[in-house]
Amino acid sequence: MVQSLIQSSFGYYKNSSVQEVDSLHLCVEYGHHYLTLLVFDQQKQPIIIETYVLKEGLDVYTLEYILSTEKYSGKNFIDVFVVVNTPESSLVPEQFAKDHLSDAIYKTMFGDLQYIDVKSEHVAQWELYNVFGLEKSVYEFLAERFKDIKVTHFISVGLVSMFKNNLEDLDSFLKIYFTQNYITLFLVRGAQLQFAQSLYYETTEDAIYQLLNLIDKYKMDLKDIKALVSGHIDEDSATWKELRKYILDIALENSIISSSELESEHIVGSHFFTPHLHILQCV
Repeated sequence: MVQSLIQSSFGYYKNSSVQEVDSLHLCVEYGHHYLTLLVFDQQKQPIIIETYVLKEGLDVYTLEYILSTEKYSGKNFIDVFVVVNTPESSLVPEQFAKDHLSDAIYKTMFGDLQYIDVKSEHVAQWELYNVFGLEKSVYEFLAERFKDIKVTHFISVGLVSMFKNNLEDLDSFLKIYFTQNYITLFLVRGAQLQFAQSLYYETTEDAIYQLLNLIDKYKMDLKDIKALVSGHIDEDSATWKELRKYILDIALENSIISSSELESEHIVGSHFFTPHLHILQCV
């Protein structure tokens, strides 16, 4: 059964309809508990962004059901980008990365029980390769439906975004993204990447513990850190209030979508959409 005929949890819809826009691109981003669809035009302007919370993870039937709705069916997308946002990824220094080792690296770290394709992509700005797994059934479904499929991982696009937008802050910098049940942390010290990984959490205490444990592990001082936060976190939430207690220089990351553009029935901050727009800097 399709996951209870799901409805999007929140979304953004540009005033001009998809039917009025030519040369559209589609981005399918998924994690263990969520799916986000982004439609954008040739000028890299978002037309539609929809996020769905998934209780059972993404499956082909759920994806097929959503893509069959009026907003997406019958559209001739030029290309489709798949962004995998699961914690099962490993960053390997480029001097040690070999194509024939990717499968062994992934299976050593995360096991071989899942039906996945192992991917390896170059993150040249940081002289790294990212080894990750893609749900094979999801890829096969999209490849059959669309002509041009490009695959990347959220860690990779997050690193590219940080390199392009935050170079002046990289002496002691923390980037925090919230998605359903996961917090993704990028920690940089002296312009050197220290940590880039997604961690599971259920409560505010979990998230704060993961953060403080990371800072302590790398012997960094909270008062010296600049932090940017975006993703699925409410400004009135206990988690945001606790973060502000521990980090003095902390802010929500600006989005190209202003709060005034958001639909009234989906009352979320514009920073909810910022992580899902990173792909626009990589295309």
